[in-house]
Order: sequence, then C-alpha cells, then structure tokens
Amino acid sequence: MEYLTAFGNWCSGPGLWHGGGFGGWGGSLGMAFPLGGIFQLLVIGLIIYFTVRLIRKPATHSGPGTPHDILKRRYAAGEIDRETYRAMQDELGNS
Repeated sequence: MEYLTAFGNWCSGPGLWHGGGFGGWGGSLGMAFPLGGIFQLLVIGLIIYFTVRLIRKPATHSGPGTPHDILKRRYAAGEIDRETYRAMQDELGNS
C-alpha cells in the first residue's frame, strides 16, 4: 500500500494526467513548458525500453564459420570463380 501512496505523491501536481498547470521555465523565457508531463513520459518510456530489452534474447553471433562455409559464401558472392572454388574445395578436403 505504501507503493501506491508514493506513486500518488509522485504523480500529484501538474503533469501528464492532471493537466492545467505548467512547471519550470515560465517567467524569464516568456513561455511555459509542461516539464512534469515530459518527465513522467520519459520515466515511463525508460521503464518500457529496459523491460523489453531484458525480455528479448540477445542475438548470438557464431563467428565467420568453418572454412567450407566461408568458401561457399565467397563463391555465392561472386568473389571467386568456379575453378578457384573447386581447387580450394579440393585443397580443404585433402588437409
């Protein structure tokens, strides 16, 4: 129950849900900014961002692969021709 009271105290006043008031830099700049609402949106956005980041599994990087995989990738990309591919494949197969 203490959490609800603390949240209510944090959210009370001008801001995102209560409207009507502006806080912060009103007088000297000649304009008022709703800083309370912006701050609350920032906190909520950060909570959502880190929650999604914790839930999502990190991408695994398996590295460049075996020599045969690298050779196939180079041939598919057109970096080497058929004769070079076959010669390298034979060389890898014999070693």
